Amino acid sequence: MKIHQDFQLAPILYYKIGGIVKCLIEAQSSQDLKEALEFINNQKISKVLVIGTGANILMTDEYFDGVVLRMLPSQESQIEDIGQGLIKAYAGENLDQVIKFAFDNSYRGLEWAGGLPGTVGAAVRGNVGAFGGEIKELIESVEVFDSKAKKLELKKLTKENLNFSYRNSLIKQNNNLIVVSVVFKLKKASPEDLENAREKYSECIEYRKKNHPLNYPNSGSVFKNIEKKEEVEKVIYVWPDIKNDIETKWHGKVSMGHCINRLGLAGYKIGDAQISYKHNNFIVNLGNAKYSDVINIIETVQQKFSTTFGFTPEVEVEIIKP
Repeated sequence: MKIHQDFQLAPILYYKIGGIVKCLIEAQSSQDLKEALEFINNQKISKVLVIGTGANILMTDEYFDGVVLRMLPSQESQIEDIGQGLIKAYAGENLDQVIKFAFDNSYRGLEWAGGLPGTVGAAVRGNVGAFGGEIKELIESVEVFDSKAKKLELKKLTKENLNFSYRNSLIKQNNNLIVVSVVFKLKKASPEDLENAREKYSECIEYRKKNHPLNYPNSGSVFKNIEKKEEVEKVIYVWPDIKNDIETKWHGKVSMGHCINRLGLAGYKIGDAQISYKHNNFIVNLGNAKYSDVINIIETVQQKFSTTFGFTPEVEVEIIKP
């Protein structure tokens, strides 16, 4: 466990936006995490933010008078094959390392996540997904700490306990719960299946390079794609021509990137924050974007949606307010 006082957050977050935090604690193992939570409880610190790589966070520029608990991988891998198609990983491990470990041990199932940034814990918390796949489909169980419990003890939750939904879970709904480790249920692959999985993994990475604005700091998709039936119907009512794309291209949802572009907001810019021309559901940092710049663009998109369709799209990026 490492502790840093008055730490500048922007350099360690994908968005390169964020102010100074009173205390940053780095945890590289479950023991580190337990010691960090005991420290936080002993010091009676109430304002705590848990992060991994910071890939899906928009952080306030103002001083954060609390603790940011950063979960990181250690130099030694904390991923293991525990048999019967089960792989266990520390929550601070990068998801990409789990995929590579799976391939090395002849497992498939996670290849759709190729190129996704972020840690194992964050992937479970936000039920990360891409190309029609979701992490919930591959979860056997999760170990968590309840940070507000009088005694810190590992608690095991099954997939059924986790209340997964689109980009959501029990962990995200209850900030007291912190993922410690995850057990994935994967499929043993034949040499041919494994080769196909590796190809799919590489294709996903290449797709992101081609279609996502990776040359600028960003937080990934800013808005959740529209999946609630009544909201999908409202969009179809205004734009009936997209019905086929919803069924064949967008996995039953409405693409926010398509909507933002069609509403004339591609390239919309405030300060150094801009809606990417390359992928319209990304807001990129052109160099010196502020928290308020991104927030104002988000609100502009939401207002345009409300006027056009009668509802407000849900934000996917996690916004840490002042």
